[in-house]
Amino acid sequence: MANKQLTIHISRTSVHVAEVLRSSQEVVKSKSMQFEEMNALAYKAQLKRFFDEHMFDDNYEEYTLAWCTPKQALMPMLIFNDTKPADVLNLLFGDTVDTANSDFNRLAELNMVSVYEIPDWVKSFFVMKYPHIIYKHEHAMSLRALFQGATYKLKTVLTLADEYMNISIIKKNELQFSNSFEYQNAEDILYHLLFVLEQKKLKEEAGEIQFYFQNNITMEIASEVVKLLNNHALIKKHSILESDNSAKLQLLCV
Repeated sequence: MANKQLTIHISRTSVHVAEVLRSSQEVVKSKSMQFEEMNALAYKAQLKRFFDEHMFDDNYEEYTLAWCTPKQALMPMLIFNDTKPADVLNLLFGDTVDTANSDFNRLAELNMVSVYEIPDWVKSFFVMKYPHIIYKHEHAMSLRALFQGATYKLKTVLTLADEYMNISIIKKNELQFSNSFEYQNAEDILYHLLFVLEQKKLKEEAGEIQFYFQNNITMEIASEVVKLLNNHALIKKHSILESDNSAKLQLLCV
């Protein structure tokens, strides 16, 4: 389909799919599903029903997939070149990940590499369905997109997934901070945001804060955090930008 990109966010708990106009970044269609059964065969069966029902089978200009898991790490490219993805995951997460499912994405803009785990059922289903699809870890996609824009002034970016979020701080064309945090509600997100800014001694500097969401649930949570920030004037020198759909970030990753 001319000028449209099919963007997919998927985790072990849900899938979110959006058609986005590449020219205007307008989301013209979006659908979501929570997974009810969680094994390889069940995931594929549920995904087949979902895509059959919503008819995301047109000939899109680009296909991109962001895999969402907190089991990922950023590391300098020089260090990565002397090791293996499976060894990195084993060191960081032990037996909580299947190192046979390790993968990585290079971030040339940052001279870094994102190392993560991604199950075979994700790759096999989507590569068969959309042979030209580009898949990466969602955080790698977000960072690559952000560093194609203005990066000199202080900016704090929060990208919300189902059960975790990423906080990234950009300043003077460098990634000053990047980490993932689990959360259950808006108060958890607010706590982590304030703690990070305090620890990095950036709370009193002038800057911007922006939230990216994946679906209606994470959009509402982002709105709650913004309300808390505004109501209590907790970060007076930071302006809060309008929250946006993280599907748009995938446009800059092809």
